[in-house]
Amino acid sequence: MDALTALEPVSDAYATLPVAAAFDWTDAARQLGEGEWYLVAFRSIRRADADEVRLTAFDDAAHLEAESAPGFVHYFKGPAASDRSCLSFCLWTSRAEARAAAGRPNHVEAVSVIEEMYEAYTLEFVRVTGRVGMPLSFEPWDAAPPAPAAEPSFGFGLPVPGALPAS
Repeated sequence: MDALTALEPVSDAYATLPVAAAFDWTDAARQLGEGEWYLVAFRSIRRADADEVRLTAFDDAAHLEAESAPGFVHYFKGPAASDRSCLSFCLWTSRAEARAAAGRPNHVEAVSVIEEMYEAYTLEFVRVTGRVGMPLSFEPWDAAPPAPAAEPSFGFGLPVPGALPAS
């Protein structure tokens, strides 16, 4: 069952908001429960002359293909705003499964028309973490882990021999 089918943008400006703020994730958090997921967000501005019928056909084929891929959780196809901006995302159980699915034929074909259909686009890779009874948390996938307590060093991360940690 797709826990995110009822997910809707919070406002017409959703495409410019961080993914965590662009939607009300309350029901999704309850339904997803505890775990960690990999979210790929596609932010775009469509060309004024984009062939919407053709773009929809590519998108629908890639979506259908993704649904049959291992690890697929949900695809949100964002509505285009009046300024042609849009935010869509795909949620996966792991980064490895998302990357494998990105190599499937319909996805590769959909990616091939990006330059033709969009003025601008960016991809965001987000770690979504769920804890029972807590809201979902969102952070960049490649965010550096928290730094350990500082200790004196020569630079380049090498500790000073015999130095005591600062208190």
